[in-house]
Amino acid sequence: MVLTAHWIDDEWMLQKRIINFCPIFAHSGESIGQTLEKCIRDWGIERVYTVTVDNASTNSVGIEYLRKKLSHQNICIANGKYMHTICVAHVLNLILQEGVKYSSVSVDRVRVAVRYIRASPLRMKKFYNRAEEEMIDTDAHLCLDVPTRWNSTYMMLEVAEKYEGAFDSYGCEDHSFFVDLTAGDGVPTIDDWENVWRIVKLLKPFNYLTLKVSRSLYVTSHFFWEILIDIHCLLVGWSNCEDLDIISMASKMREKYNKYWGDAKKINFLVYLAIILDP
Repeated sequence: MVLTAHWIDDEWMLQKRIINFCPIFAHSGESIGQTLEKCIRDWGIERVYTVTVDNASTNSVGIEYLRKKLSHQNICIANGKYMHTICVAHVLNLILQEGVKYSSVSVDRVRVAVRYIRASPLRMKKFYNRAEEEMIDTDAHLCLDVPTRWNSTYMMLEVAEKYEGAFDSYGCEDHSFFVDLTAGDGVPTIDDWENVWRIVKLLKPFNYLTLKVSRSLYVTSHFFWEILIDIHCLLVGWSNCEDLDIISMASKMREKYNKYWGDAKKINFLVYLAIILDP
């Protein structure tokens, strides 16, 4: 488990330091809470404002354990009532995973194609030669995604979509490409590339929001309301379009959105203070 401390120093500058990186042998909430408590004690930290974690149930138990321990020692604000803060970037990831999941077959086919090309330097060289012959004007390099980070999937698709012609050309030259991919999810089709193009276009604003809230060198809590409203407006717009696929995708994403942000009472009260006090 990695533990990062954020604080404002005497010069009013935001500081960030990794203060612990330790193994967790028991994944229970109490074990997580005990580890957090020990680290805070070891560092002699005297004030704890909030702890930001993803939404795993064990994390909730761990923070509740920590809150009870620290409230007795009077080192947390408001007896720790607002200590638990859910990671906005994590919730964004969960919402967007629903969107990507809706076109999972097309995404899987493109992912396998990218993985095949990236498997050897020789394949990569041949692929980029085909791209030059197809006069594809981009310097972007094929990249594989990390399944737990939706925006890495977005970046993979955004680059791969630019090389659609190169993938088709490469497939005609390398027979193993067609054989290997057909044995699995299959070779990306015209419909798959159409789906990828649509996903990239629809999710581009979400990528911007994810990058904005994921930065660590300046305060981001006051962005929360803007993100909340932007996503709401995007999903409402999709729900009112004439494309049934987009409407269905928006519906799934809206369910995940409402689970975390549909009720104002579920949102940490301190977030509203950050918005109000934003100069």
